[in-house]
Amino acid sequence: MSEAIREYSGGIEMNVVCSDLSLLENINSLLGSNGIISIRGEDGVVHYIIDGRQNRQHASAAVTALVKGHSTGRIDEEFFDACLKSVFREFGLDLSLIGTTVLFDAVKAIYLSGSVVPLNMKTIYVSAAKTYKMTFSQIERDVRYAVKNSAFAGMRSRNIVQSLVTRTGRRLKFGTEGP
Repeated sequence: MSEAIREYSGGIEMNVVCSDLSLLENINSLLGSNGIISIRGEDGVVHYIIDGRQNRQHASAAVTALVKGHSTGRIDEEFFDACLKSVFREFGLDLSLIGTTVLFDAVKAIYLSGSVVPLNMKTIYVSAAKTYKMTFSQIERDVRYAVKNSAFAGMRSRNIVQSLVTRTGRRLKFGTEGP
């Protein structure tokens, strides 16, 4: 089923292709309650949908704030965390392990800052060691243990982080699967 949400009087049009009407209702509900939806693309660019159907002045203020660089339309952190946890589960990473938490924090920081995955995981491990009050070798061992029984078994940790960042971007942009 392909549906479109349209507001002709305000010139707003959003096309959503899906197989579930409840998804469309959810998007419309989010727009109605929050007034804004933001989606970060794989290229790091944030795309905004602002609802001007009920309150055009609020919509105008939101656009002005975004243009001035205010943080009106950030990605909802709970939604982001849920998507990220979903990606981790997809690859069989146990979210109760400290090593997985280290990877989770690293992927989240890299994705939200728009930075690239460091060439050497040492910077991530040193930062995590300070955060969790552990040694570098403990962090490294915990990450290896978390990866051992996942779909990433045998891969280098930098490649794992890169794969998780990419998959998270696709999940946020396209929903469950992505192209």
